[in-house]
Amino acid sequence: MDRRTFLKSSLAMGIVIWPGEKLPKQLEITEAQVKELFTVEPANSATSIFPQSVASGEPQPQGITLWTRVVSPQADLIQVGFEVSADPEFKAIALRGVTQTDASKDYTLKASLNSPYLKPATTYYYRFIYKGTASRTGRFQTLPASISEVNRVRFAYISCQDYTNGYYNVHRFLAEEEIDFVVFLGDYIYESVGDSSFQSGIRPIQLPSGQPVAATLEDYRFLYQTYNSDRNLQKLRERFALINIWDDHEFANDCFGTNTPNQVPFSKSELRQWATQAWIEHIPTSIPFQADKEPLAAVQIYRAFKFGNLLELVMTDERLYRDSPPADKLEVQQQRYLKQNRYMIPDCAERNDPNRTMLGHTQRQWFLDKMLNSSSTWKIWGNEVLTLQLKYLSALATKFIGQSTPDLFMSLDQWDGYPAERALLFSTLKEAGVKNFVTITGDFHTFVSGYQKVNFDDPQEEPIGVEFLVGSISSSNFAETDNSSSQEGFFPPIDVMTQTLTASNPHIQYFNSTTHGYNLVEVTPLALTCTLKAVSDITTPGGTLSTLKVFRVPRDQVLIEDLTSA
Repeated sequence: MDRRTFLKSSLAMGIVIWPGEKLPKQLEITEAQVKELFTVEPANSATSIFPQSVASGEPQPQGITLWTRVVSPQADLIQVGFEVSADPEFKAIALRGVTQTDASKDYTLKASLNSPYLKPATTYYYRFIYKGTASRTGRFQTLPASISEVNRVRFAYISCQDYTNGYYNVHRFLAEEEIDFVVFLGDYIYESVGDSSFQSGIRPIQLPSGQPVAATLEDYRFLYQTYNSDRNLQKLRERFALINIWDDHEFANDCFGTNTPNQVPFSKSELRQWATQAWIEHIPTSIPFQADKEPLAAVQIYRAFKFGNLLELVMTDERLYRDSPPADKLEVQQQRYLKQNRYMIPDCAERNDPNRTMLGHTQRQWFLDKMLNSSSTWKIWGNEVLTLQLKYLSALATKFIGQSTPDLFMSLDQWDGYPAERALLFSTLKEAGVKNFVTITGDFHTFVSGYQKVNFDDPQEEPIGVEFLVGSISSSNFAETDNSSSQEGFFPPIDVMTQTLTASNPHIQYFNSTTHGYNLVEVTPLALTCTLKAVSDITTPGGTLSTLKVFRVPRDQVLIEDLTSA
């Protein structure tokens, strides 16, 4: 059997892996052929072959998913080698393998590894090799063994990186942190490339279709190619394994199921499938994608990660299975949804319907089972949209609107649009006595900390958990949003907004929508500490880094302590 025939047969499942440098005898390929396959010519340019560099994700105690994308004049099947080593010089190889790709995968490659030759809680290095050219070297850390005693976990979480709206200075600083992994909470790309209400056009993008929003599979692929070509984002992906979920802009603004509320036609099943396919191709995840199934059944991104006895991270999907926003009635003649019915609106009967869901019944039960049965000290919810109630009280809203108005909810695209299910989740956790429940959230482009309650309108009720929102990487925050053309209705000036919202929502302890950055989390058996970090500027490359706040949650207490230095 020659090398090409061997590779074609053994790659029937997409990948062949073997330990060490020598090929097992039962695999009929010579060591000379292996040497040829993994020969590296130092003078070759990695960027010309691997323009999006490398990434890793889905860390496990003895596993990881490696990712890259290849550009080659070869139009048919491309076969690429990869190596994993405990040292960055690759002097001793832990695993070697070959994976393949073609145009049907946008020439992206994945190697999903689960091997006894990878040890838990260990740092490894990896690279891909194609025709004598090695990619840049990536790094990842495996998870601790699931039943081990763990004394510390450090990670960061981020969201909302609109490429058109600014530079990824956040990633440059985050790549220098000493952490174990990174959680990305959604809005990895933006389907829109020229909406002046929230996109400044600092880094313009022209989609292959020529449309202002992604309209084809090629458009979505092009967005990922463009975003992943940013060198600061590449450095982050090279240095840390990622755990990813999506939010709305990976498909369409405020989407639910296959629906695109701001686009005509309203339901776009094929576009949803293309968006999912591009996400699967370009994100370093081992989540399977079944293209022959309808969009809601083609993929499942909700999953959990266990860090020994210390921490369980539970990630959810809040887009595929959710009901439409309440009071968002379809205009049959115009075939579009009323944007104003999702932002700055009063309460309505439909909002409180107990049958309304964001998670879907299957995922909701899975989530509760995870939280109720976790053996880890800390239970962290990797969540997409704000769980805290966020409304303007009538007296305060009337001031800046200039006319009498009832209480107004800021956005019913968030959990405020699904209060019955939120109350069900929180009351179930409360009744079961679940302790050390912390939620990390993105989407809102704002740093927020606060207490979660079953009934947010009861000031005497004890909270059940705490939530920390992270500001955006580069997407417009409320201080930057152009109110005159905003999709989301009128918002007051940022200082008025901050004062009004904190006065109207006493469960909110901190609110800052004037900057961009990331959150660092350190978890120990005694406490969880969340540090909010901000960059000074995204309009030009560079900037400086500062600490906004340091919050500490002591074990077995629903308490946010402010440790920020004076």
